[in-house]
Amino acid sequence: MLLRILLIFGLTLFSSDLLAKDVGGKTVPVSGVFYGYLLGFNNDPDLIAARCNPPEGIFAVAVTSFAGWGTMSHLGDTYVYAEHCSYGDPATGPDGTYGEGEITTTADNGDVLLGTYTDGISFPSGDLIGFMDHFTFVDGGTGRFSFASGGGVETGAVNFDDFSFTLQMTGVIAYKKK
Repeated sequence: MLLRILLIFGLTLFSSDLLAKDVGGKTVPVSGVFYGYLLGFNNDPDLIAARCNPPEGIFAVAVTSFAGWGTMSHLGDTYVYAEHCSYGDPATGPDGTYGEGEITTTADNGDVLLGTYTDGISFPSGDLIGFMDHFTFVDGGTGRFSFASGGGVETGAVNFDDFSFTLQMTGVIAYKKK
């Protein structure tokens, strides 16, 4: 299982330039490591209907949110907040897949970098639940991130004993419009 995880991580790491679609300006590497907590699974039907629009044949069963802190290149000490639609069966709950993620990172100087993430998968990893998805930076942040583009891969793990998580982001970023 560990070999499969490392293989998937390696392949996606080398594909991060491909993930940086519609990049404006020169790209530079970006990476970050965060630690924090799973805030919960909100299964309010009204929130799910307003927030989630999964592909046909897939059900959104909760809006899952996380908050944490760490260090990210180009941002310094960074606060991160993320939420996504957890998919699964309404009767049995989440199946480990997720999408329609939104991530907000706030740099130590207050600049905000926005992103989205998709194609999320979760998998057993020892006593933890590992996860991996693809992120894309989007316009609309503040300061030097007003016109951000680029993307990459997020990997990490959640410990459901204390609801803590670790997250590593690796990819590329550009700061300017084309």
